Amino acid sequence: MLTPDFDRYSLALFHEDRMVFSSVKEGLRPLVECIRDCRGRFIGCELHDRAIGLAAAKLVVATGGMIARISTRRASARAVALLGQHAVPLVAGETVPILLNRDRSGPCLMEQKASATEDPQQFLREIDAFFS
Repeated sequence: MLTPDFDRYSLALFHEDRMVFSSVKEGLRPLVECIRDCRGRFIGCELHDRAIGLAAAKLVVATGGMIARISTRRASARAVALLGQHAVPLVAGETVPILLNRDRSGPCLMEQKASATEDPQQFLREIDAFFS
């Protein structure tokens, strides 16, 4: 695995050790944009994302192999479990029970949305529409 450089990006996608997508935006939007731009063009990529929660994990699963491994600072326990079920290796600096919203008063909105949808493909369609 490559070493993430989260000072340069919040999210980056690498194919054969070459960066093919990056963003400095926060939240789930960069992953959605990455999937829009790269799905169908690449397979077996490495994803660097500052945080991987259940929402991001479901989107990764929905790519059908575009993302083959992940490196992150923080992952939620539910994301770790889902990615493990789908044999997507994950290296995380820390694992937390759930990703919280910005004011740390409860689960982030995208975690709540991800919990409400079982099927990763359906979740991808819903989130793609949400960010359109």
